[in-house]
Amino acid sequence: MRLPAKKILLVVLPMAVFLISSYVLAQEQSQGDQISDAKRELSVVVPDLADIIPLATELSHRLLVLENKVTGVLNVSAFGREYAKIEADLKGPAGQLQRLKDSKDYRFHKLAELREQIEQKAEVFEEISKPLNQAIRQLGAWRKGWRAEKKRWNELQSSHLKEGELDQLKSTFAKANDTIDTALNLILPKLEVMFSVQQKGGTVQAKINALAAEVDSLTLVEHRSILLDVSPPMFSSRYFSQFRLGVWYAVQKGLDEISWPDRQLFDRLGWAVLLQVFLSLVVIIAVYRNRQVLNDSKRWRFLAARPFSAGLFFGAIATLSFYQYGGIPDTWRLLNSIVGGISFARLAGVLIEASWKRQFVYGVMIVLIITRLMYAVNLPLPLFRLYTILIALVGLLFCLRWAGESCRLKNSSFCSWSLRLGSFFFAIIIIAQLWGKEGLADYLFVSLILSIAVVLSFMLFTYMIRGGLEWVFHGSPLRRATLLHGNAEAIMRQVTLLIDLAIWGLVVLPTILWIWGVYSNLAGATKGLLVLGFNLGSQRISVGLLLTSAGILYGSFLISRILQKLLMDEVLVRRRVERGVRVSIGRLVHYVLIFAGFSLALLTLGFEFTKLTILLSALGVGIGFGLQSIVNNFISGLILLFERPVRVGDIIELGGKWAEIKRIGLRATTVRSFDQADIIIPNADLVTNQVTNWTLSNRQVRIIIPVGVAYGSDVPLVMETLMACAKANSKVAQTYAPQVLFLGFGESSLDFELRVWILDADDRLVARSELHQEIDRSFRKAGIVIAFPQRDVHLDGTKPVEIRVVSEKLTTDKK
Repeated sequence: MRLPAKKILLVVLPMAVFLISSYVLAQEQSQGDQISDAKRELSVVVPDLADIIPLATELSHRLLVLENKVTGVLNVSAFGREYAKIEADLKGPAGQLQRLKDSKDYRFHKLAELREQIEQKAEVFEEISKPLNQAIRQLGAWRKGWRAEKKRWNELQSSHLKEGELDQLKSTFAKANDTIDTALNLILPKLEVMFSVQQKGGTVQAKINALAAEVDSLTLVEHRSILLDVSPPMFSSRYFSQFRLGVWYAVQKGLDEISWPDRQLFDRLGWAVLLQVFLSLVVIIAVYRNRQVLNDSKRWRFLAARPFSAGLFFGAIATLSFYQYGGIPDTWRLLNSIVGGISFARLAGVLIEASWKRQFVYGVMIVLIITRLMYAVNLPLPLFRLYTILIALVGLLFCLRWAGESCRLKNSSFCSWSLRLGSFFFAIIIIAQLWGKEGLADYLFVSLILSIAVVLSFMLFTYMIRGGLEWVFHGSPLRRATLLHGNAEAIMRQVTLLIDLAIWGLVVLPTILWIWGVYSNLAGATKGLLVLGFNLGSQRISVGLLLTSAGILYGSFLISRILQKLLMDEVLVRRRVERGVRVSIGRLVHYVLIFAGFSLALLTLGFEFTKLTILLSALGVGIGFGLQSIVNNFISGLILLFERPVRVGDIIELGGKWAEIKRIGLRATTVRSFDQADIIIPNADLVTNQVTNWTLSNRQVRIIIPVGVAYGSDVPLVMETLMACAKANSKVAQTYAPQVLFLGFGESSLDFELRVWILDADDRLVARSELHQEIDRSFRKAGIVIAFPQRDVHLDGTKPVEIRVVSEKLTTDKK
């Protein structure tokens, strides 16, 4: 058996013995536990006579404890009052629903608002009912325990007590039964009261469910009627007759029925209002304190010009999603639209240079605010149709004009095509309104305006967040952190990308889906988007799992980058670890973290490592057939990192060319030649082929300079001059004395060699050049002639020289 096989056997054999012994011990322990459990079951016997009185005494103590617990049970009268309050609050949504049914004006936004109010009441009811349900469960558990105790004492009495025997024992059993009956009498009245309150709550819940079901039914009808419902065409007499049949009375009624913010709104969402005010103040103060710095920046100058607008806009957008729940009245939405829309328009007016883009932003915000106003005052349907068709006509004309101006200014094709698409939508809205498809027109108009406003607002919002991150990495005291030196831009890009994906994927996209009616509320849109997916065998892969896994992988890459920077530039530098070792440790940490992140991502997706054996087997077959070179290079890369025959920064000679190691990667190593050419070398070539590493053990190299002088030169003077030139150069190592050798007599010169050691291999070419210049200067000064090839031609002058020109014809032999 060869030595490697013996080593493998010595490692594998103890591991196998350990695993087998562990398995056997586990089986024995499991069997032992089963036997002990069986013995424990057999050991449960009926208490004897000596245990009866102590058990009865313990039963009396348990009764005292129960009395204290029952006294501390919830006060059910408060629950009754809360249920009555919720029932009274339901009259508002019920009245709104009845008015909608009477007017048959089933606009989607009104139904959605009504559904949100009902959901809010349902959430309040659920929160109130949780303690009551928990108390009922607790009392039920106590009741069950005391009933079991009564059964137990009856069994004990039948087994230990016979007629005419042991009067003291009879009194003990009687006392125990009285104690149990007292305990049950304490529990049962409480349960009765709680059940009666819970029954009232059930009545309230039934009303909530009935209202929700009715609103859902009307919403479904409204969705179906978008294409099927037909209103009077706008040029028909029936449409104009609506203005004579009490439309102005409907306007007055709508004004009277405006829903204003009440105390309940601030009780539920007061924290969101405070958060909005706080964020606005923080941004305003931050902009004011850095106003001079912002003025010097062309990108962020618009914030310095509009500090109040920046704060109000940021606060409004940051808390926008909080106001999409709980039945927020239209007046409150109108107020937020006014604050956010005006502040956004003021910021965009300074930021945007193109006039048509500013007009577009102003127009969208004005239409948004007016539309919110129409909803708040409950504008009658005929007037709202007239408003819709007028806005759509103006939007159509302006979109066509702006598209032409965008093409004339050679803006991006995305802008021009988006404007043309908007004009197409406005044309459909106009046709639908004129034709009588009021539901379709209303749906398209409101969805389009809200979608454009949301997209524009979040574009500016993310732009401001990017500016905040830029200040954190370049303007705040954090910029002095060693971690950010040379990496601030890369880290900022990665963090910005993560934030943008989170905002646009988890906030903007669900909001757009909710606006277009794909989901009934924003929470349902977010949840519905995250649960989308596909089945992979028995495992469900959803968008939420994919995003979580991607976040884990992205986080592992980011953490790996940060840890590598800390290790290489902080920890290992302080310990004076050489550069190559630092790079090797950093790469190993990178591989470990990436593998851990990949494993966690797979676990998040629901894959079990025990089920990956088939995949690994298939991967092994693939490696055996088609991935041999990749695996070979990967293993070779690990060998380079562990054994370190070459390190980052080493100077190697490969194929007759000198180059510096720049990066040792997973598959290949990058070297840079002294011509600044990057050469990619597979790791296997560095492991299997011969490589000359000039800086593995040290960076000193020896250079040899051949020198030939003319015959007749003073040899000692030549050697002294060469030695002086070597000692005078600062790049020549003094630990190894320079050496001058007289090698021999050449054909035209006396041949010498100057051999010197250079301290750093990077200086060898510069040192050679300096030595050449010094030798030439010193030889000229000493009068030493550097030899050059000479040929003597002797002509016989006693005879005339005959010059003959011979022309020869070249021939080739044909074989």
